[in-house]
Amino acid sequence: MRIKCEFGGEHPRFGALVKVVERRGCDALPIDPGTDEGRLTLQSYLWPDQVERFRQLAAAIDLARRTPATVDQGNAPDWVEAALAHGVPGMATVVYHSIVWQYLSNVDRGRFERVMAEAAEAATPKKPLAWLRFEPGSNDAEVRLQLWPGGKDRLLARSGFHGKPVQWLGQEN
Repeated sequence: MRIKCEFGGEHPRFGALVKVVERRGCDALPIDPGTDEGRLTLQSYLWPDQVERFRQLAAAIDLARRTPATVDQGNAPDWVEAALAHGVPGMATVVYHSIVWQYLSNVDRGRFERVMAEAAEAATPKKPLAWLRFEPGSNDAEVRLQLWPGGKDRLLARSGFHGKPVQWLGQEN
């Protein structure tokens, strides 16, 4: 599966080889893309005239069926707190979310931030923590990355809410 992005100007160049050793997630009401009902439910979230997005979704569902990930039903701050309780030395832990922040209550957003701050205090060079998020900004969606140890929060890119176009802002933002 390949998601094509329309980059405006510069685009990212990554020199590091990344290997994903585990995929886990949570959702208040998870949808299993491995079932016909799950596929239909996911398709129902697209507008009928978005043919390219239907193609991308079909490819993503096929990939999800071949490369399953555990998606637990749960509350985001509770789940993240449990997931971050034990880091794995020699591995980076990445907490990622996309267009979810607006659906959390103020209480849950505050708790999520506190959980991240507590986990950040325990991060080391051998057990780093990253918080990668794609969430609404002032006019567009923003891709932000915060890394620990250190904790610098960087705005990496701005994008349309469905990923096009992407304006890469570079390494030092």
